[in-house]
Amino acid sequence: MGKTKEQRIKKLKKIRMWPSVLGLFLILLLFVIILTCAMAASAADIVQRKLIDSVITTARVAELFVDYNSETKESIEREVLSHIDILEEIEAVSVVDAEQKPVWSSNNEYPTADEAVSTELLQDVTDIEISIIIDENENQMFNIVNDEIIINEDCYKNLKDVLGTDDLDVTVPFTNMTLWFVIPVNDMEVMVQNYIPIYVQDFIMAITCFVLCGILIAVFVVYYLISVIGMILSVRKSTKIIYTDMVTGGDNWLSFIKKGTSFLKKNRKGHHNYAMIHLEMRKYRSFCTCFGVNKGQELLEQFHSTIKKEIRCKEIMSHQENAAFGMLLTYSDKDDLEARIQKIEGMLNTVIPEMKMYFSTGVYLVQPGEYDVEQLYNNAMIASEMSGEESENSIAYFDIEMNNRKLWERKVEDDMERALENKEFQVYLQPKISTTNEVLGGAEALVRWIHPTEGFIPPNRFIPIFEKNGFILKLDDYMLEEIARVQSEWLAQGRKLVPISVNVSRAHFTREDLAEHICSIVDKYQVPHSVIELELTESAFFDDKAVLLNTVQKLRSAGFQVSMDDFGAGYSSLNSLKELQIDVLKIDADFFRGADAEERGLLIVSEVIDLAKKLNMKIVAEGIESREQVDFLTEQECDLIQGYFYAKPMPVAEFAQKYSV
Repeated sequence: MGKTKEQRIKKLKKIRMWPSVLGLFLILLLFVIILTCAMAASAADIVQRKLIDSVITTARVAELFVDYNSETKESIEREVLSHIDILEEIEAVSVVDAEQKPVWSSNNEYPTADEAVSTELLQDVTDIEISIIIDENENQMFNIVNDEIIINEDCYKNLKDVLGTDDLDVTVPFTNMTLWFVIPVNDMEVMVQNYIPIYVQDFIMAITCFVLCGILIAVFVVYYLISVIGMILSVRKSTKIIYTDMVTGGDNWLSFIKKGTSFLKKNRKGHHNYAMIHLEMRKYRSFCTCFGVNKGQELLEQFHSTIKKEIRCKEIMSHQENAAFGMLLTYSDKDDLEARIQKIEGMLNTVIPEMKMYFSTGVYLVQPGEYDVEQLYNNAMIASEMSGEESENSIAYFDIEMNNRKLWERKVEDDMERALENKEFQVYLQPKISTTNEVLGGAEALVRWIHPTEGFIPPNRFIPIFEKNGFILKLDDYMLEEIARVQSEWLAQGRKLVPISVNVSRAHFTREDLAEHICSIVDKYQVPHSVIELELTESAFFDDKAVLLNTVQKLRSAGFQVSMDDFGAGYSSLNSLKELQIDVLKIDADFFRGADAEERGLLIVSEVIDLAKKLNMKIVAEGIESREQVDFLTEQECDLIQGYFYAKPMPVAEFAQKYSV
């Protein structure tokens, strides 16, 4: 997989949860801080109001002692006691003189000396200073001066600690608290013990707001969590789509790579034997042409489900492309592996019982420590490609030689265009000798590649590659033009011209204007068409017969000689001689090789020559290497002989010098 593609997939799959979680935490923390501050402010406000009410009540009680003396003592005390009975918040009243000696108490109790707080003398009923006894350090929570409440911030900020202090008569928070208020009156200090109840109802508004805010927070959190979960599900859905094959609905190639890599990395110690399999249905496109693309996709779905049933634990498979499937299988030995592959191919053949299907299978036996799935599968594909189509259902194993051939094919394809431009393809000529007087009767143009780094490259190492990738069309045109140019130069030099044959590959016969195309190349050099012989293989006869017959007729009408090359090399058909009017028949060299060459081979050659003579064809025997063969062909009245007995292919300059054409 390409790095860019891999990075994009990782980025798409990656779920960044921490920003969402951090955002949710910060928002919740903000809400908690706001609620805490609101509750603290509300509690402080309630306590403050309770204290103010108690101070006002205490001040009213203290006013009764302004005129306190021996004459008014009893009446004032009775009135104070009546206030205590009436006012629930007043629990006790005690009076001491300036020397802190008891004067009077409603319950015969006085605050201890440590609890007493010295205050200034009462100046006026409306101008009083009140101290609250709250601890031993005489910290004042607030004072009332000139009808204004002055808050002691240090004490107020520690309200919670104050309410929980053991020095106070304080019960459970939000229930009640008991405080002594000290008010200086004349030469006395009036101490009033206040009971300050704090009810839950006092916080009803704050609690309501808290609940509403809690509901709001809960709704927000739920919505936020739903959004996060939705994002996770969306990413998982996207990931599933990424790893799903759009044809079969199963795992696709990306999933195969991911899972395969995981399996192979876990198998570094070689506990399992793994084999990478490339299985491909042959001629799938022909199936789609006959039955339609939809039927083809349905067939692949059935293939997928069939193979899936045979996949075991720690094995994977997926649709690769077209009608190819990749598998990573475990096996005990090669026999076991081949039996499984043959079983799978047999099951695939039962998908459409009335149709015989053929498969090509490439196998790469994975070694421990190898986990580059794409490279391993590529090796299996190379094995499949190199196996050819000789057998019905072939199984080919990858080896280093296959890889070398693939690398060579890649190098050839990389260099071929440059080689054509730089004229690295050299024309070699092999003479054709007449059997009548053993003089030059013609020649065949053969191509040789002189590579700048590889040196001399024989044709069998690049011609098959060119035929497969289509470059042979350009090479044929190049060779034809080179021969026309050479003939033109010889003609200008006054040399005698002999027919030179040039190969025309079967791939050319897909174009209906081939004859016109060939004429345009030759006519650029004003060479007589009669000195150019065009060789075609018998296999071209089995392509588009109508185009072939029409093209040959046009070429012969234009003055070119047409020959059939390698007659007898394949499955020769007499129909090709009957329907295809040609000028020259070339007998393949295989008739003169092998154990049966002396008997059956020579007998067939004799009959072929006799038949060709009756059809007014010239006969050329190629691959001749001995005098016995030459004598036999001369006796059979073969026209021309081509082979190593007379000469190997040679450069044009050497040919011209040797035969003085």
